[in-house]
Amino acid sequence: MNALSKLINKGFKNPLLLQSLLSLIARFTGVALNFAVILIITNQLTKSAAGDVMLLMTFITGVALISRLGTDQLLMKEIASSHHDDLNFKKAFLTISYKVVLMLSLVFMTLWLIASPFLQHSFFHNGNQPTVTQTELMVASVGILFYNLVILNSTYLKAIKKTVLGVLGQNALTAITFLFLILVFWAYFSNNQHTLYLYTTSLVLAGLIAAVFTYRFMSKQMLISNKNTVFDNIVPNVKDVLKNSIPLAPISIISYLMIFTDTIMVGWFLPNEQVAEYSVASRISYIILFFLQAMEATIYPRLLNMYKHAQQTLHAFFWQSTALVIIVVLSVTGLMYLLSDWILIAFGKEYTVAKHALGLLLLAQLFRAATITFSFMFIIREKVKYLNMILVTAFIVNVICNLVFIERFGIEGAALATLIANLTLLVLVLTLFYAKKLLTVREVQA
Repeated sequence: MNALSKLINKGFKNPLLLQSLLSLIARFTGVALNFAVILIITNQLTKSAAGDVMLLMTFITGVALISRLGTDQLLMKEIASSHHDDLNFKKAFLTISYKVVLMLSLVFMTLWLIASPFLQHSFFHNGNQPTVTQTELMVASVGILFYNLVILNSTYLKAIKKTVLGVLGQNALTAITFLFLILVFWAYFSNNQHTLYLYTTSLVLAGLIAAVFTYRFMSKQMLISNKNTVFDNIVPNVKDVLKNSIPLAPISIISYLMIFTDTIMVGWFLPNEQVAEYSVASRISYIILFFLQAMEATIYPRLLNMYKHAQQTLHAFFWQSTALVIIVVLSVTGLMYLLSDWILIAFGKEYTVAKHALGLLLLAQLFRAATITFSFMFIIREKVKYLNMILVTAFIVNVICNLVFIERFGIEGAALATLIANLTLLVLVLTLFYAKKLLTVREVQA
């Protein structure tokens, strides 16, 4: 018993384990709130209407991610690598990132407005009848900008090691605002009226709350900082931020496409009812990614900082982090597979047909999770071009497999395509990681 107590105490004194545990709790809170939203959608709306809402969520988050062009990745890299007390640089870099993301968001909002007739005709229809109005789709474009605000502020908080706040902002805030609006306007929501307007409004509220919170938090930090220390970091201009962020963009964009291409292609080839079934299965499998992103928020900033300031600890920390990721994700995957029947029934008995697709997706996400710490080293060692090549290859495999399997096997075919693509990703990442010797002491010091 004493040995167990000592082990637990030692674990809580380990910064990696403690921060990872707190991040997982925050992430789990976000997971619970997001699934509360999905449960309400699937139980209160028709399967076709539920498919429309979940498909719109996929498009908004995807277009917002693409529109950032890696700005959030650059923000994380620069802020996490800067000195702890260099608050002026951090504030200035966040401000310039706001400007870049605002500009990019407006460009992509315009493209969304232009493409809205195509989206309505190709995805939001039941036979020849549209299920979403042009006005609803056009108003939804506003969500791109405000969702980007949520992500940018959450990234900043994670970069300054306020991991729990960052994770909660990224994963729980939009769910909280949507649940609040559903409660206030329940009569409209339960009658399938104005559901998409409520979702768009929830993103606007979440973006405003995130920006105000981060500004107030930053102002408080500036008041208590040591202003006598002088640092030599130079804040780039808009052009420099774009130049440095664009090479990082494919990592986020293709990662998103790897996750959501199958959902989009299911929407293209299959009826909206099957979109709802597949969306439920895929979102359940994303629970693994939720845990993974919580650990990423703890591990990645520390790896960046160690590489720049404490390389002698990098090797040990890397393998500790890798072991932690694999143990946690393997445990979660096994538990979710055992409970898959009960989880699907919670969304409605009609969703149990997605069980086989869910099993394939859980295994696919396990393969993806195994690549995460290795992928960090490609970014840290500035070998991003190799990681981009790997991601593009895996994405192409994903698209080809979706084209081959969806019409033949339905939603199980889409899940099989994701499994094959993620296995391809894992094999290529490990192969190039060792081929380029990204973690050998000699290479790191060089």
